Amino acid sequence: MQASSNNPIRLYVCASEELKLIGSTDGSFPDMGHHIEKEMNGMWLHPIKLLDGFWLRLEDHSAGGRVNSWIRADKFTNLPYGNLFNYDKGLGQTSINIEQFQFAPDGINGCVVIYKLFNRSAEQKDISCELLARTDLRPTWLSEKLEIYDGDNDNAIFCEADNLFLAKDSDNEWYAAVGCDTTPDNTKIGQFFASEITNGSGVSVSMTFSFSLDAWETKEIVFYFAGSYKSREECLLQYHALHNHEEHLETKRRRYEKIRRMSELSTSDSRFNEIYEWVKVNTDWLVLNVADIGRGVTAGLPEYPYWFGCDGCYTVLGLIATGRSDVAKQTLRILRQASERHNKNGRIIHEVIANGVVNHPGNTQETAQFIGTVWEYFQWTGDIDFVEECFPYIQKGIEWLSEMDSDNDGFPSGYGIMEVEGMDMELVDTAVYTAVAYDVFGKINALMKNHEAAKEYRLKAIKVKDAIMQFFWLPEKGLFADTVTTSEAVKKRILSMYNWGPEGEPYRAYLKSEINEKESNGQCKVESGWLLNASWVIATPMEMGIAPKEYAQIALENLHSERFLGPYGAYLSGLDKRPRAMTISSNVFAAAQARYGYADRALDILTRMFRAFGMATPGSISEMSPDYGCFAQGWTIYCATTIVKYFFGISPDVPNGKIYFSPCMPTAWDTAEIKNVAVGVGSLSVFFKRGSGVDTFKVENKTGLEIIIEDKGPIRVHVDGDN
Repeated sequence: MQASSNNPIRLYVCASEELKLIGSTDGSFPDMGHHIEKEMNGMWLHPIKLLDGFWLRLEDHSAGGRVNSWIRADKFTNLPYGNLFNYDKGLGQTSINIEQFQFAPDGINGCVVIYKLFNRSAEQKDISCELLARTDLRPTWLSEKLEIYDGDNDNAIFCEADNLFLAKDSDNEWYAAVGCDTTPDNTKIGQFFASEITNGSGVSVSMTFSFSLDAWETKEIVFYFAGSYKSREECLLQYHALHNHEEHLETKRRRYEKIRRMSELSTSDSRFNEIYEWVKVNTDWLVLNVADIGRGVTAGLPEYPYWFGCDGCYTVLGLIATGRSDVAKQTLRILRQASERHNKNGRIIHEVIANGVVNHPGNTQETAQFIGTVWEYFQWTGDIDFVEECFPYIQKGIEWLSEMDSDNDGFPSGYGIMEVEGMDMELVDTAVYTAVAYDVFGKINALMKNHEAAKEYRLKAIKVKDAIMQFFWLPEKGLFADTVTTSEAVKKRILSMYNWGPEGEPYRAYLKSEINEKESNGQCKVESGWLLNASWVIATPMEMGIAPKEYAQIALENLHSERFLGPYGAYLSGLDKRPRAMTISSNVFAAAQARYGYADRALDILTRMFRAFGMATPGSISEMSPDYGCFAQGWTIYCATTIVKYFFGISPDVPNGKIYFSPCMPTAWDTAEIKNVAVGVGSLSVFFKRGSGVDTFKVENKTGLEIIIEDKGPIRVHVDGDN
């Protein structure tokens, strides 16, 4: 893996849906994070933290006092289901090597850490090992809004009968258990530290083991970590449930093998295939299951282990395409239920914390985006019950969007995806997703036999789409505007834009020239399209298929240029000279290109994005390319939409018993296959081979649905053996 200068501390996660253990790839647990300053590391059982971390000290008594230190790993290996650390040369002048393997069993509030000590010599070695764990029982971010506060300290006891420490927060029923199968020779509780002094008001517990290792002998020590935010009894129950760890590990391995086999990709580019499979794994690491709230995919680790409207919707689209419709549905349900509790008016929240606190009521586009995402879920699954469950709140959401459109031009106002200060205007992403939402609402009403409402909103969707082309299209730039507003409104917000927009005097000069041009054309108080930020959201008219082909062709060609693309994908802004890219900007650009048949451009963008693989954390792609921000980010899986829906052309309409098949393969792939794509209650596999003049596709259809082949030029399609 490639080293990173922007991210000197390389982080990992050991994850189950219940527990997230975040540490450094050298085996340490440095304080880090800004949502809760210096507290986003360690062992989290959301909505509480259990531990700052744990450390192992090795003393080789046969080395004459030269080997006695807290160990740091020489090598780290990420696995889908766990993490492996190797300690060798860093241990000093000893023949002892150590291997550490850890994993978090599914469905249990804890993790298992296994140390294996190897004597690589022909002589007996006398060894001492000390495991020190530092508790930090504390609540998650914004818990004070629920009047939940961290106690002054943690207290711990050692339970000899079970070889475990049990720690409790002084003021709350929060518990952490740390124990071992092997009886320790010494135990200690108090205020002492290992190689790192961590933040928080916890307590340290340690166990020391002394033993001899014969020549070439291996010794295994297994530690168990568990917790509860409910009771002592539950904590101990979870702790004891960990002990059948071999069976738990096999269960976890089988589950990840099942994830691998769903929407399994194979192309002539083995590196691309590998990264795609890892993205599916990374997304699973982000699934969080919290009692009384639900189970759904969060935004990113380590800073955003929470559920987001915008992030969640993009991630859900990728989940659907990779066979995870169960998680997709549950994520959408969490967003809707949190919105119902907090907003009540149809607006979809931006962010809900694992304690149920809503931090932000929602940007305007998130409500429209949610409605479109529910429909896409329905298209892939045919789950009419979920549509009916969501319908009352969707209806309120449509009304709320209309309320946000104060001048009745079809464009709701407010902040959009980019959240640039001062850009609380009529934005292109909001307009595009609103057009989709109106169209979807018309279709849902048709399902509900509300024929008048169905007609009204289908016509309204057409009207908004036409208005987008009239006001947002900038023919002189060959691009879509990012906002529709007046010169007067821009001047009121210009100081905010200076602070939050692209840096430097060139941007200020650009804004002034745009204002002067508009005013010279007599548009001081007349709304028109502006390219104020040139952010990646100007690709959304193509992402959603709203732009007519002739306009899309111009815009997509201009977007596929050095102005908007860098070595790691699509920049956040075409005006910003800082080379900042995110996986979501790249994914939206790729989906936009692929939707209009530009598969080679789409693959180029995804390949650029995949270059960042492993640069911050082995096995994942960072939120901010190439190597900073969250080391695992949910919306990275949106790449699956481009691959499954556009490259392989799988577009389900399960409610009407059809799958539309319209493939568009990149020329770089001479062969490709996608197997076990979940559609409805069955699955679909597609096998592609490039030929001389005619490309051949073989479709294995196990869905019971009709395959509708859409004309894409000279291709030969075999469906279950038939031409």
